[in-house]
Amino acid sequence: MHARRLSLRLWILTALSSFIVTMPAMAQSLGEALKSFIHDDATATVHLRSFYMDRTNVTPPNYVAWAGGGWIGYESGWLYDTLQIGAVGYTTQPLWAPPSTSGTQLLKTGQYGFFILGQGYASVRAKGQTFTAYRQIIDELEVNPNDDRMIPITFEAYALRGKLGPVDYFAGYVAAIKPKDYWTFINMSERAGAPNHNAGMGLFSLKYGKVDDLRLRASVYYVPDILTSSYGDIVKTFDITDDLKFRFASNLMVQGSNGLNLLTGQPFSTWSAGVRTDLLWKEFSLWGAYTQTGSAAAYRTPYGQWIGYTKQITLDFDRANERAFQVGITYDFAGIGIPGLTFLASGTFGSGALDATTGLPLSQNNEYDFDLMYQVAAKSAPEWLKPLQLRGRMAHVDQWSNGTYAQINEYRLILNYEVNFKGFRR
Repeated sequence: MHARRLSLRLWILTALSSFIVTMPAMAQSLGEALKSFIHDDATATVHLRSFYMDRTNVTPPNYVAWAGGGWIGYESGWLYDTLQIGAVGYTTQPLWAPPSTSGTQLLKTGQYGFFILGQGYASVRAKGQTFTAYRQIIDELEVNPNDDRMIPITFEAYALRGKLGPVDYFAGYVAAIKPKDYWTFINMSERAGAPNHNAGMGLFSLKYGKVDDLRLRASVYYVPDILTSSYGDIVKTFDITDDLKFRFASNLMVQGSNGLNLLTGQPFSTWSAGVRTDLLWKEFSLWGAYTQTGSAAAYRTPYGQWIGYTKQITLDFDRANERAFQVGITYDFAGIGIPGLTFLASGTFGSGALDATTGLPLSQNNEYDFDLMYQVAAKSAPEWLKPLQLRGRMAHVDQWSNGTYAQINEYRLILNYEVNFKGFRR
């Protein structure tokens, strides 16, 4: 609680001190500047979301819920090109959610809805560098929003973002995290699995280039006495003809305990690596991928989505010693006159997973995913309809363990509709 009060005081202090710094820059009258800051250059956002999920597990209970909600946000303009403030309130509420099928992460435990101020921040910028304080979205490789349910992950953090020549950087201290099905923020060690310890995170990342040519990315985070994790990847795209491209990607991530080893009581370390190749031709893309995780421990992802190439809808394929192959295809129906409609299908085939403590083999899993996405994009569509997004996702998992076969089936239906108001006008 003391740390939470300190975080709030730091946020308020940042906002007040930055305003004082801007006062000498009075080229614009204060009244005009405040009007632009609060109203003319401000943006209000209303995002509606409906999400139905039904997962049939190998053993009960199954996970079923239909939730509705979304978020309402406000972001000011820049006061004297220096100060900006913003806030986003989120909610998820049960539309149909039997108490016996809790577990979808669309709602909090017990199938209850909740409200949360997920973002509330002040930003100060100068010479292309921006410092943001308090509750915010962070999307820095292994620390990310993982927005695949009703509400994304958000963080309490104090972070500097900007560019150093052609390189984008992020450097910050992350004090707390709000998981996607939580109605409150918790400290970073608790989220990782050490509830009796309070620790924040140091996070640093670098990004260079674009995926259409050459892109390089790297990050590292450190949570004292809990976890150190680092990530790096490279993507290179080759133009074969005007319509045909080949893309190669490779990544490596390494993590382990540090300090007092509070997660397991003893030191551990592991790694995961992967390669992916894509062949892109007009509206088609065909890809193949391979990942492997070290045998000493499963790869941990407490602060966002695992960004290995073989992640699927239901499974991540990141258990200790697990190897996975994936093949997939995507088609954009704009090629036959239906802009905004995209279909994706993939299959992932895992093997070799084991319990790192006992050395005993775990189940062998194969997963088949199908994903149909539609964003209203027809030129003839009315403007009010164009923000509508519809998505249907299906996953089927075949599982073999000790000579026994089982399966998991998962279905998701998602609706998103977002409207932005600039100066309180659409």
